[in-house]
Amino acid sequence: MDWNALGAIGELVGAVAVLITVGYLAVQIRQNTRALESSALNSLRDVHVLTENNEHYNSLILKSLRNDVLTAEERLQMVERFYTIMKGFEVLWLQQRIGAISHDQFDQHLDIVRWALTAPVSRRMWAELESIFAPEFQSAIQSKVLAADAPASQMVTAMAAIDGRMVRTHEGSP
Repeated sequence: MDWNALGAIGELVGAVAVLITVGYLAVQIRQNTRALESSALNSLRDVHVLTENNEHYNSLILKSLRNDVLTAEERLQMVERFYTIMKGFEVLWLQQRIGAISHDQFDQHLDIVRWALTAPVSRRMWAELESIFAPEFQSAIQSKVLAADAPASQMVTAMAAIDGRMVRTHEGSP
């Protein structure tokens, strides 16, 4: 065997090694993409868990909407819950920016934020906590949520429905 034959065999082995490496990287990228999508879906679920009906939190919201006086402990609970929910939305916003979730998926959840921020108490909490969030997220909330107000009557109607369910529950009705 001469040097040309050995060189050709070396090039062939190198080409096969490159193909195997590229194939391996493609599989790894696909697995990483699936993991990222799964993480994004978990984040969506986490935000929903935070916004699900929680009788105690709902009663605090209703108290604040009726301008009832909140105790220091109740106010702290409201601010903590609001912060946690908004941080969840900030994570969703970041995931949408990197392409882990679609713009449509994010916009559906943005409607929840838009609806929630129609309440004056939520506006006050956002004003107090806004500086904690990423400046780009603050801008997104300003331009996509606060500038495009949902009618406040939607919030009042929805909260009245929640209030009615809570009153029936407390009275022992189904």
